[in-house]
Amino acid sequence: MILAFDIYGTLFEIKIPGLKEEVLKEWRQLQIEFTWRITIMEKWLSFDEITAIALKYLSSKYGFKFKEELLEEWTKLKPYDDVEYLKILSNKYKIYALTNGTLISVRKLLKNAGILQYFSGIFTAEEVKFYKPSPRIYQAFMNRFEGEKAYLVSSNPFDISGAKNAGMKTIYLNRHNLPNDPLSDKPDFEIKSLDEIEKLNLN
Repeated sequence: MILAFDIYGTLFEIKIPGLKEEVLKEWRQLQIEFTWRITIMEKWLSFDEITAIALKYLSSKYGFKFKEELLEEWTKLKPYDDVEYLKILSNKYKIYALTNGTLISVRKLLKNAGILQYFSGIFTAEEVKFYKPSPRIYQAFMNRFEGEKAYLVSSNPFDISGAKNAGMKTIYLNRHNLPNDPLSDKPDFEIKSLDEIEKLNLN
């Protein structure tokens, strides 16, 4: 059994020191918006490139200096407290990252957080050149592990929606008590914390 974890917002809090909350919130929104636009246009830029473009736009909009150091902060995000349960889960399941992020940045993020060893692998949008919630990324992941059962674990409603649309089983980690995506089939399971996965009847 495979548990495929989204990374940003699911395992890691989107908080960057020294950046105003409203700027960080808009940065994250642009980051996601740009991945959708790139995918719809059938073009490709890496997630790191998109992150930099969004920050440069905001530096012009709000009049602050663009700093490369801010981009590096995406590899130093703080994991949520319940991420410690990955150690337990990795003894029972194969743990993978299923992410829009680049392989180099996600690997660095997991290593910096001290949890890289719990992952059997990292599957990124780079492999298909399409971003979530395109069905291509979920289907490519399932095809790679054909014959094995896999669940996506994500806190992002659009991610759950995309996985369900592609025929993948899902566990919605509802960290912020949000309603289910009205455009999506219901997740197979809904939890509030990672430690609840142990109690689920996954099949």
